[in-house]
Amino acid sequence: MRKLEKPMYIKLYEKILKNIENKKYNSNDKLPSENDFANEFNVNRHTVRQALSLLKDEGYIYTQKGKGNFISNIKVPYSISDKSSYTSKILDLGYEPKTKLLSADIIEPNEEVAKNLGLNNKLKVIELKLLRYVNDLPISVSYSYFDAFLYREIVNNLNYEPFSLYKVLEKSYPTLDVTKVSTVFESIVANKELSEFLMMPSNSPVLVASTLSKDQNGNFVEYGTSYFRADTCKIKVDLI
Repeated sequence: MRKLEKPMYIKLYEKILKNIENKKYNSNDKLPSENDFANEFNVNRHTVRQALSLLKDEGYIYTQKGKGNFISNIKVPYSISDKSSYTSKILDLGYEPKTKLLSADIIEPNEEVAKNLGLNNKLKVIELKLLRYVNDLPISVSYSYFDAFLYREIVNNLNYEPFSLYKVLEKSYPTLDVTKVSTVFESIVANKELSEFLMMPSNSPVLVASTLSKDQNGNFVEYGTSYFRADTCKIKVDLI
């Protein structure tokens, strides 16, 4: 029985992936253009697009509009004690940050959220669901919870552009000084929703960081859980 030959785009996908793994492309981690690939491997641009699309679907590369395709080797430090905003941290690394507000709801908290914010679970909380990007690559989905009564002003400032939770809190409560007091890490396997949001294969590893923050008077402010692509995050611990 004659063995079926692989489609050309699969062969090209495997060649490009091998070159990525062998670190052939190291010019700012940007891949050659579609035309360059077509000329290098003597294939048409449609075949190149199919191969690149498969690499993107599997999380090996990402596309930055107007700039091309890049290798997904971004490493963003998650700092346990740093009080700076997400945007400023990413800018300091030389990357382009973006935060998208996916939803904002007032809900009854589950037991975990109520316990961490010191609330009766019949009291309402504000739930903000955020998708964070670096260079157009989605790197984390975050859920942030606040006492809906104490921090009700947040909902009046969610139209902040470009969106920044740090700036929303600063505008809503100018004298508020928020500090992380604890962070718990765990590793899980991505479900379908996380895989779609983070543009990664199903069952890929995800780093989960659950953080509790207080104000300058020791009062609970925020309980949040962030789900990071494990290939884009590293943990930074400040001992001093």
